[in-house]
Amino acid sequence: MKQITECLDRAFNNKKPLKKKWRAGILAIENVSLLIMFHYHHMIMVYDLNKHVYLHQWHETSADLRGLNAAKKYLEEHSYEEISGRYVKQ
Repeated sequence: MKQITECLDRAFNNKKPLKKKWRAGILAIENVSLLIMFHYHHMIMVYDLNKHVYLHQWHETSADLRGLNAAKKYLEEHSYEEISGRYVKQ
């Protein structure tokens, strides 16, 4: 989904989320980095960028599920490495 790709690209490039349906951001605290994704105000996914595991997945509607699956596919296809507090493609 183009919306998911745009949303996650912005998160990994340290850009503010657009005021659209899908938003994502990276929360970094000490040695933990989490990718958090929302559909409207629902938290759809929390992904641990260090351990590469999903800590939370949720969907209620078919749109939520399509977005969640698109985000999982994005994370499988793209590899990022943290360098100086920023994520860059490998």
